[in-house]
Amino acid sequence: MKKFLYIIFAGLLLSACAEDFLEKQPLDKMSEADIFSNAALATAYANSFYTILEDTFTEANVGSISDESWYNYGGSSTRIVASTFYTPDTFQYFNESDNGGLHNTRITHLNIWRNAYKGIRYINDFLVKMEDSPIADDDKKSLTGEAYFFRAWLYTNLIQRYGGVPIIKDVYGLGDEYNATRATFDECVDFILADLKLAKELLPEYDKAVLGRANKDIAMAVEARLTLIAASAWFNDESDPTPSNPLTKGAYSKTKWDRALKANKAFLDQCGPHYSLPAEYSDFWTNPGSSEIIWAKYFNNTSGDLAGRTAKAQYYYGPASLGGWRGCAPTEALIIDYEMANGKKFFEEGSGYDPVHPWANRDPRFYDTILYPGCAFRDITYDTFNYFENRAATKTSANGNDYAADHTGYGLRKFHLEDQPISASVTTTTHYVWFRLAEMYLNYAECCYMTGDEGTAREYINMIRARAGMPAVTESGSNLFDRLVNERRIELAFEGAFRYFDLRRWKLAEYYEQIPWMGIYAYAYQDKLNDPNATDDEKYDYRVARVYDGNTNTWPIAPAAQDKRVYKYTWLGKDYFIDFGDCHHQFGSTNKRFLKDRSYLLPIGTLEIEKSEGSIVQNPGYEKACPANEENYSVYPTGFVYNPQLEGIQL
Repeated sequence: MKKFLYIIFAGLLLSACAEDFLEKQPLDKMSEADIFSNAALATAYANSFYTILEDTFTEANVGSISDESWYNYGGSSTRIVASTFYTPDTFQYFNESDNGGLHNTRITHLNIWRNAYKGIRYINDFLVKMEDSPIADDDKKSLTGEAYFFRAWLYTNLIQRYGGVPIIKDVYGLGDEYNATRATFDECVDFILADLKLAKELLPEYDKAVLGRANKDIAMAVEARLTLIAASAWFNDESDPTPSNPLTKGAYSKTKWDRALKANKAFLDQCGPHYSLPAEYSDFWTNPGSSEIIWAKYFNNTSGDLAGRTAKAQYYYGPASLGGWRGCAPTEALIIDYEMANGKKFFEEGSGYDPVHPWANRDPRFYDTILYPGCAFRDITYDTFNYFENRAATKTSANGNDYAADHTGYGLRKFHLEDQPISASVTTTTHYVWFRLAEMYLNYAECCYMTGDEGTAREYINMIRARAGMPAVTESGSNLFDRLVNERRIELAFEGAFRYFDLRRWKLAEYYEQIPWMGIYAYAYQDKLNDPNATDDEKYDYRVARVYDGNTNTWPIAPAAQDKRVYKYTWLGKDYFIDFGDCHHQFGSTNKRFLKDRSYLLPIGTLEIEKSEGSIVQNPGYEKACPANEENYSVYPTGFVYNPQLEGIQL
């Protein structure tokens, strides 16, 4: 029987143990000696490390800051961060909630500074106390390994967001002088690798009967991801080999890719045999014991505020027609990146694309990830309408909910459990996956590509495509990189903010994230809706992105747009022009921007800088408020190009 580490200790332990004896020890509480002289109590304390960082299964999925989805609620920090209309003064309050309350989830879960350093303080104290603990050596060894692992995990997440950060290894008392400064990015990476080295030496080996608890495999997975991040273009910039600000980037070195290759190959060689790709793409989120899962966060369904937390994902993201909050609506820009079943994108010659049935014959992962008009979902046919002939206000479903409320015309099917209700009160033992095998294959493929081994890169990309039932890729050179970028976009969609961080580490966010959010126009003909003899094609007309043709394209929905919604898309070395003229475009460019002089890293909250009395310096670009109409965009030969002056390419 498999053992799961259920996360039920966070509130109890951090309040009843950590806060009590770190700040003040009441007489009616357990003492430090009680906790650290008892292996079970020390283990319970270590369990609290698993809840320091929130999972991204919240209402405001980070994909809605990137180019994956649209988030419905305008007053949320998710929308504010995506628009860049924020300052360090306001951003510091966009941190994860401590209590997990439902309405407190309208946040990005990107600003982790406060909670991460609070956790680091607990971990440092734990390491000091464990040195003198009388518990058995085996218990002390594994628990100390967990502490080093989680300190490395927290710092990995910190530098991914902020660049170089203060390295805190000691425990500070209330009266101690605290003048921490930010270490350079490279110094932080070296520190994390040292912690991971200790963790690998101390943690237990993989045990398939124990799920959720840190082990040597998971430490190696973090090392593999960390070294990939540190080798990538933003942090290892060949165009800026000796950065003027070493807090934000490392010094350029080709050997960083060699280091990443070594770490990723070591994981696959030593740990890879413990895992496999199941036949079904959805297995990793429907099956807690999936052979693909390397590390996941598991939830107990009866205890504490974190009970059944991920079950709320389908409530947050569920369609309005079934009572969901439709908080994560996939964009048309994401949809067009799902290849046709033959491996071509819809705009390529020979793709087999049918504009009358735009979602037919796509990559099978499309159907596991996306709810689209007309698809079967639970006990309904999913549909959404945002435009009606004769300006009819709306159409309601059988339960009275508004069909028109799913703003882009698409919904998120991924992570949805159809045997569970769409309800704010539901609790299950659904899990959240931090690492899985497909990511490790893609990480290794990227390292191979960047070190000149294109054959192995294709091999590992094709392992994932084979599982999905997609044809193998054969490209080389920059076209192979296009394939890699797209494969990560599709395979890892909406997982753990991969797209958000990938675009930043590749230095591509300034191009892709200038595209306004757009969805489809779902057009319903009122006189046909109640006609039992009318076909679906007669009832509905779905206006989606299409290949631009100046001779035949018309814009019956938005004729004034003309060709102002045409974007150049370069794919496999060839330019295409994609027409969004009739797409749902209420989400304009003023709501979605990326400023390349600041948006690659997050700001540090003003209060944190003030508490340090100026020893912690702010990231570049955040010294002043963001101008309302700053022109800060670039032209890049791969993917979309957005020009905020022209609102598209004038043809």
